Amino acid sequence: MADVETKVEKLDERVDSLERQVAIVAAKVDMVIAESQQQREDMRRLRERQDALQARHDSDMREMNKKIDDKFDKISEQIHTMTIAAVVSFGAIAAAVGGLVFAAFK
Repeated sequence: MADVETKVEKLDERVDSLERQVAIVAAKVDMVIAESQQQREDMRRLRERQDALQARHDSDMREMNKKIDDKFDKISEQIHTMTIAAVVSFGAIAAAVGGLVFAAFK
């Protein structure tokens, strides 16, 4: 009987040891899961921050492009006005020179 009791005690010790090892592994698995969840949350926050920064950048770029387009439109109008003024001036000069030439040959 003592032999059976010794074997039972050894089995109990082994079971206790296995239970401790399972508890340790379960605790480590819980830690890994918690770390994974924390990393996932950090990535979500980082993604939200990055999206907000990208939206702000896009808005700034649209505003800057509008300002540049407005400047080009204004410059284009000024060039158009100056071209018309130059053509009219050249026509006036040509008419004056023609009038002088006509007056000289008369």
